[in-house]
Amino acid sequence: MRSVQVKVGNWAEVMRGASVAILVGFLVAAVSCSVRAGETDASKEEGAAPAAKPRYCVLFNQDCTYLFDKGSQLTPQDVQRMVDEVAGGGADVMLVNPNAQLANYPSKVWQTWWDGYKEGDRSFFAGVPDKSVARRENWVWEMAHLAQQCDYLATALSRCREKAIAPGISLRMNDIHDGGNPDSHMHSRFYKENPQFHLKFFSGSLNPAGLDYTNGEVREHYLSLIRELAEGYDFDVLELDFMRFPYYFNANEGEQNCETITGFIREVREILDGSGRPISLIPRVASSPEAARKLGFDVQAWAREGIVDGITVANFLGTAWDMPIDRFRKLVGPDVAVYASAEVAADRRDGVPVRYLPESYEMLRGFAAGYLAAGADGVNTFNYFLARHHKPVRTAEAFYGGQREMRSLEEARGKPRIHVLSVAKRLPACDMPNQAPVTIRASAEHRFEMILAAEGGGQEVEALVYYDGENRPEDLSLEIGSHSIGHAVEIREGPAGNEEDKSSRKSKIAVFKVPPGVIVDGRNELVIHSERVDTTILGIDVCVR
Repeated sequence: MRSVQVKVGNWAEVMRGASVAILVGFLVAAVSCSVRAGETDASKEEGAAPAAKPRYCVLFNQDCTYLFDKGSQLTPQDVQRMVDEVAGGGADVMLVNPNAQLANYPSKVWQTWWDGYKEGDRSFFAGVPDKSVARRENWVWEMAHLAQQCDYLATALSRCREKAIAPGISLRMNDIHDGGNPDSHMHSRFYKENPQFHLKFFSGSLNPAGLDYTNGEVREHYLSLIRELAEGYDFDVLELDFMRFPYYFNANEGEQNCETITGFIREVREILDGSGRPISLIPRVASSPEAARKLGFDVQAWAREGIVDGITVANFLGTAWDMPIDRFRKLVGPDVAVYASAEVAADRRDGVPVRYLPESYEMLRGFAAGYLAAGADGVNTFNYFLARHHKPVRTAEAFYGGQREMRSLEEARGKPRIHVLSVAKRLPACDMPNQAPVTIRASAEHRFEMILAAEGGGQEVEALVYYDGENRPEDLSLEIGSHSIGHAVEIREGPAGNEEDKSSRKSKIAVFKVPPGVIVDGRNELVIHSERVDTTILGIDVCVR
């Protein structure tokens, strides 16, 4: 039986160890990569002003509980190994997530996950379904056990320095997991003792009781954590993850809410600048400028004031393949980096099994190439680790190495890749709209938009249209831009749905051969015409080989 005595007081020894790690980290130069071929950051001197724009290609976001799901007694070496695997895969930045409502490292200003926990006391997990208690208990026990040996966050960031991957921190700005359970161990004392700061529930929000940023006490609660991190930890990038979860206000008072969040960002910038070293501030926001602004994120104002170094645009759920990078670029200008965020699931098509990005180098290349061609500075991978132990389990290099395939448009362009039509679970307030499924009536057509990258020399392009219907090849035709591609060359049987899929759809695939030079970099319009029968389009892949 495992045994650990949980100490909630004296962290002095731990923090002294963290300070040593920080000092060592400062002596190691940060290495970063540019999306533009041949550019690298010079080593940064303490106190130097931050670069006009971060030169990172791939940012990797590591969840706050991932390491603690192992089911074994963790050691500092396990933390280092976690970093080593990501660093070896080709990412430039590792964004270590130290919080939900609680901190997973020995914070002096925020409550920790293990505060008040006694081994074997299942009442600590009040309201948690029985089937989940063992996993939750493992998280808490592992965090407490590891904290007696090292500061998890300082160890991870120091190891990033050693492995020449930029150390970063990703803060979840309004996490509300277990929102339906008011007594959950995942809710902090600050949250439980201040119900007057809770957001009101509204249908479809997925955030029934987050914290309301209208209140200065709420904003100060988060600023206290940011101060601790800036003063005591060595990192190059701070991501404010406003997409876990995306609601911060009760009323849709756009201008006032934007002013509140902009003021908050301004304070964060002052804290980071006061640290005496350059730290890039890169908030993660909703997938369209309109959605971002409605939620309180005025990226144009942030750029105009020079208080952010970059932004990451993202869906809350699923991967968006058609976010308007070009419009974000117009708002923030050329000197603010714009990153496109990918979720672990590539798409969730009706009647077709889910596909996962880490399991397909071709889709990873397609995601990155399309956005880089559209003007993004790089990509951000979120929840990537969730596919780590899918069968068959791959080596760390095979799994994380897919990030290396996303670093450069020039390299991705000449390799096999798949671009995907956006189809995912979605949260209407912040996610891009799904383009499928959609039914095309007989003798009618439907227009789709895809962000693509033109093929390299000698490559062939196919468009695979997944559909449910009784079409023959001559019943479906395709146009891309101003080019008529003609009828499908063949019909294939599509993949069967998995056991979890309740859909009655049976997919087929119409194959179109796309001539050279038709696909352009950036946004492409695809028009599908159904000539004889009604056809339900389930998804589209554009395959470059």
